[in-house]
Amino acid sequence: MGNPIQIDDKKFLRKMKKYEEVVGKEVAQLVQNAGRLCAIECAKYTAPRGTGSDSKKTGEKRVTKDLRGIFTIVNPFWWDEVNNMSYDALIHKKHGGVWVTKDQKKISGVEEAKAWHKSNRSGGKTDRLGLIDRAVIQQRVYKKYLAETLKKVGISKAGWAIVAEQCKADVREPLKGFPAWVKRNMPKASGVVSEAKRDGFGFEIKLNNKVGYSRDTLDSQSESFAVNLAKKKMLSMMNRAIRYEKAKQAQLQS
Repeated sequence: MGNPIQIDDKKFLRKMKKYEEVVGKEVAQLVQNAGRLCAIECAKYTAPRGTGSDSKKTGEKRVTKDLRGIFTIVNPFWWDEVNNMSYDALIHKKHGGVWVTKDQKKISGVEEAKAWHKSNRSGGKTDRLGLIDRAVIQQRVYKKYLAETLKKVGISKAGWAIVAEQCKADVREPLKGFPAWVKRNMPKASGVVSEAKRDGFGFEIKLNNKVGYSRDTLDSQSESFAVNLAKKKMLSMMNRAIRYEKAKQAQLQS
């Protein structure tokens, strides 16, 4: 579970108060808008970074590389022989260069593959194994598990899409900025937004990506950078609006 992101900056809140006085938009609404912008930036910096098709391809390539580092894939021609072998080592150079020992783990089902993958993950990353440490897996099972795993690329980003949608921003398209390959994973993701009124004109909003491994896909440093970038963009927008409104009022009074 990702740590809640809290937008709570006195300078930022003072600017929102000024915006409220000049432009007429309530601070509470501005906080929601800022929260949505923050969720969008966090999604961009969640691995695989970016939101374009290249980002999706990068994520898929990384998943494929990770799985190939923990499995030795055996085609149907050799599976029965490899699975029932009773001797120490076997090399078939003409058929994929498969190296297998009699003591290697043999996997013939997707659930077994999933368990093996999970057991070889730490800190959100898959550990690359040596040839004789990898599990031997049927080619058809590997392809099926790979396809299932590739579908998960974008789920952590989808948690931020849920958060953005929950922020009640006064925009026509709250999910603008999230590509289709992220949005279609929203049913598999989870996110929560909470808000609270504080003393004076202070408001507090907390954004929480509830995807279980979200912290592994967005480290604290990247998260802070994304939040600060969102605040910078929001401040810039408010400054432009304040200048525009003041210029308009001055023109009316002249």
